[in-house]
Amino acid sequence: MKPRVAVLQFPGINSEQETLRALWDAQIDAELFRWNDDAAKLSAYDGFVVPGGFSYEDRGRSGLIASMDPVMQEIARQADTGKPVLGICNGAQILVETGLVPGGKNHDLLMSLARNKRVQNGKVIGVGFYNTNVFVKSVAPQGRTAFTLDLTPDELSGLVPIAHGEGRFTTSIPGLLETLRANNQIVFKYASKSGEIGNEFPLNPNGAVDSAAAICNPQGNVMAIMPHPERAPSAPIPKIFSSMCKYMQARAEGKNPLVGALPALDLADNKPALETHTHSANTVELFIELIITDNEAQTVENALRHHGFDVRIRKWTYFEISTQTGADQSKVAADLIASGELCNLNKERVVTVTDSYSFPKKEGASYYLVMDLEDAEGMSLSARLSLPTKRGWFWEVTGTFDEAALLATNIFANHHAQVLKKH
Repeated sequence: MKPRVAVLQFPGINSEQETLRALWDAQIDAELFRWNDDAAKLSAYDGFVVPGGFSYEDRGRSGLIASMDPVMQEIARQADTGKPVLGICNGAQILVETGLVPGGKNHDLLMSLARNKRVQNGKVIGVGFYNTNVFVKSVAPQGRTAFTLDLTPDELSGLVPIAHGEGRFTTSIPGLLETLRANNQIVFKYASKSGEIGNEFPLNPNGAVDSAAAICNPQGNVMAIMPHPERAPSAPIPKIFSSMCKYMQARAEGKNPLVGALPALDLADNKPALETHTHSANTVELFIELIITDNEAQTVENALRHHGFDVRIRKWTYFEISTQTGADQSKVAADLIASGELCNLNKERVVTVTDSYSFPKKEGASYYLVMDLEDAEGMSLSARLSLPTKRGWFWEVTGTFDEAALLATNIFANHHAQVLKKH
């Protein structure tokens, strides 16, 4: 009897058909499972794939909203029993945000798939979404994961598509990278056609630590891979899916074919204490809000409400621009707004904060500022504007809520790639 696999379909997922075809070609009985179906039905499946796309339009950050969906709680329970879970591209982002990869004891958030940065000769030469074909090399021992039973170490793929804006594996936990290396949890790395591995662009297309293209959990039954092993008329890495089939067949016979399986990581998350943001002298801050309904803020609000928080959410895009001492800050702000580089007055309104004017806060509301630890977009803007510029996001929360519980959801920031401050 063929193993049965559920391919999860969240709103915005767009690679489900290619994923189904790759699984069918591997003699797996695969079918779509919608996010709003009864999650209890998942126990009837032998394995799961979370495919690529843009679940919930990447609102908040890629994979965030889907990771908070109740269906992922059930996927985590099934993974803990040893069932295989493969996350591809957006699916990989969801698995990282869910805490299934790299796999701590309590599914803690131990990594981020941060915004891309293309580095060459030590300098950032590009940021944001990147779409190309790459080669990847299998670097883990054969059978280290449920998806590499048919893959030998140093085996090189053919060309594999990548298409993502947030694919940079990173962490702020000291020693985690060394642990992943020692555990053989880095399963695939980006490589050249001849198999060379390098940490700079173009060999490393997104700046991921150790050129990591795929990372598994310690047990080896869950893997997050950013390239698309399914996205082509025939799967670019079909052995991932044939291996998954073999793994499920072995489990059905009461066997565990994996080598080097380990217990969950016993690592403490290092989430920093909440800092307070204060306006820096000689800076202009621009807070930009949509005139119409902000769907991203609405989605974040809905996600929090589903988790029991009776709150209302507003969002601004944030820019901090350094000015010279004594500069006419109002004129600097007016010129930037008029340039159209940072906002569009046809659909957005701007609050300008200077050394002499503060942000007008609503009584009883809480405010949070989020900025990337490595603000590659801000660096890019700095070069274009010829002014030191930082970019971030500003959130307003109204309602009665427990702040510690709210921030424990990681709804506003992934602290492995971002800093969160109370405003």
